Amino acid sequence: MSRTDLDSERRANEVTATALRVVAGVILATHGALKLLDLHGTENGFVQLGIPYPHYAVYLAIAGEFLGGIGLILGLLTRIAALGTLCSMAVAIGYAHFGHGLLAKNGGWEYPLVLALVSLFFVTHGGGPASLDALFTRNREPSRARVRRVRSYA
Repeated sequence: MSRTDLDSERRANEVTATALRVVAGVILATHGALKLLDLHGTENGFVQLGIPYPHYAVYLAIAGEFLGGIGLILGLLTRIAALGTLCSMAVAIGYAHFGHGLLAKNGGWEYPLVLALVSLFFVTHGGGPASLDALFTRNREPSRARVRRVRSYA
């Protein structure tokens, strides 16, 4: 495989991972925003599902989905954001979906499982090169030219 082929494959992987991160983030942030816009209804739903401390759990779900989704969209604190969305999906599977079987058409857990696995991917891989995390990391690293100049004065 030539260097050009490897570069093309790397770029394709980066674009695909970025698209996955952004789209999953939009979906999760939207679900979190819906919870935020209907706190009382969400809390009542949590009570019916038997989620412990539903008044507090609502805010944890919003933090996990809305803030985590925004973090994924931007690629900001990506691993932490993805951990929040992963935890939200694990709770959703356990309390809302697991008893309904696999299929989403029956209220099952296939969709939150996919979002949980996408979140797990970003927990383990980070936001990638097209993220604010990468931008901030690049800006903090001194360039080789500056390091050489500093060393030459010593």
